[in-house]
Amino acid sequence: APLTRARSSVDARQRKITNTHTMSCVSATSAVARVAPTARVANKRAANVAPMRAARVNVVAAVDLNAVTVADTKAKFINSYPYPIPSVWSVAVQELLVTQHFVRYSTKYSYSKISSLGFVSVFDQLFEGFPSDEEKEKIFECFVKALEEDPAQIRKDAAELASFAESAKSAADIVANPVFAATKSLADAKKFAYSRYDAVGLFRMLELAGAAEPSALETLSAAAGIDLKKVNGDLGLYKGLLSKLAAAKELQKEIFEREKRKDAERAAKKAEAAAKKAE
Repeated sequence: APLTRARSSVDARQRKITNTHTMSCVSATSAVARVAPTARVANKRAANVAPMRAARVNVVAAVDLNAVTVADTKAKFINSYPYPIPSVWSVAVQELLVTQHFVRYSTKYSYSKISSLGFVSVFDQLFEGFPSDEEKEKIFECFVKALEEDPAQIRKDAAELASFAESAKSAADIVANPVFAATKSLADAKKFAYSRYDAVGLFRMLELAGAAEPSALETLSAAAGIDLKKVNGDLGLYKGLLSKLAAAKELQKEIFEREKRKDAERAAKKAEAAAKKAE
């Protein structure tokens, strides 16, 4: 009997540790959706939350949103593009995929044309100098589809917004585009999930329009209902990422050239050895 009680105590502690770890790895809403029914009732009574019907709707939404995990998104990408990607690009792709996964499956997520322009700009700049244009586009398509989005639609919307920005002469002209009013409406309604691509999209439009005045970015951010501090912070990270990537590409180029020289030297030595043997 003492041994049985000891084992039960150990099992209870292990279950407590496991439950604590599990709860820390999921979102609060997901945690509510996954606990036992009795615990859910107790939590509702303690918190004095909304009526039962509304609570059930929220729980269902939490389950649906958390049905797709980061591992699922990564697996979709790898299964659709099962080919090796040079490390200088592979690391960046994985990082961006994970980051965008959390935006894509946020409860506030809505498709954004500004974000599409930002993503296309980031992707094309990251993959500048990639060995194959055809493979680059395949990676783009697999990346977007892994997030359950339409790559053709993203390319189209990004191109249209870029073309509009090029024809604009000032920040005031840019914010006249209906996309700003639509984005602000979503932000005001708390139905907008901001991402770093939104910041890049705003910045890219200013670049294309040639609007260099310091207040231009503030004008665009306000028109879209996006916090300027977030935009400036993410633009700093974006520029830092590009700098690191440029350095990594240069290093990889040097490595390729060094290996190429070594291959040439080895081939020359083999040819020389073969010539001597033939004599």
